[in-house]
Amino acid sequence: MSRIVAIDYGRKRTGIAVSDTMQIIANGLTTVPTHELLDFITNYVKQESVERIIIGLPKQMNNEVSENMKNIEPFVRSLKTFARYACGVCR
Repeated sequence: MSRIVAIDYGRKRTGIAVSDTMQIIANGLTTVPTHELLDFITNYVKQESVERIIIGLPKQMNNEVSENMKNIEPFVRSLKTFARYACGVCR
């Protein structure tokens, strides 16, 4: 099986967690500066078999999306474009 990568996107730093190859448990992998995130993911998927990438949906206590969504949505579009043309990770 392949790994699942989970992203906790932040304006300055982003947390990355990955599952084991059997997709039973996930552990924190690292924190990267957000401006280096796409490069980090590119290098990671070249080294490891990745089935899926999950990005956290930030919500406030009243269940509304947080103001960080305005930063996350452009990143998601970039990641989808990257995945579609470079490695076929995302669907």
